[in-house]
Amino acid sequence: MRLSTRFKGIDRSGNLQSLIERRIYFALSRFSPRVTSVSVVVEDINGDRGGIDKRCQISIKLDRKDELRVDATHADVEGAVSLAANRAGRIVQRKLELWRSAQRQCKHSQKPTEQYDDVIPTD
Repeated sequence: MRLSTRFKGIDRSGNLQSLIERRIYFALSRFSPRVTSVSVVVEDINGDRGGIDKRCQISIKLDRKDELRVDATHADVEGAVSLAANRAGRIVQRKLELWRSAQRQCKHSQKPTEQYDDVIPTD
């Protein structure tokens, strides 16, 4: 799983970078065989005006060429990253469950039909 991080309007610090890496790996490491790359964008929407204006956007590319996107906004960067990482973990889990259920349905629909010639009376 490759991880890339970009910052817009926020100072890049080693602590923030390591927080992002820890949160992403904690949320997505169990899906690492299926997740090919993760891109994180952290930005300050309003600049110095304050408020709930820190946004974290996460794009996740899966091995089947699907791309999932998650967005979270919070008053501070750490909160936005944590919210987005938690959402990312849930959405990847949901997507993989959908894949599994679709595979099960295909397997059940492809079962050969049994022959009941000896049960059906012929005239």
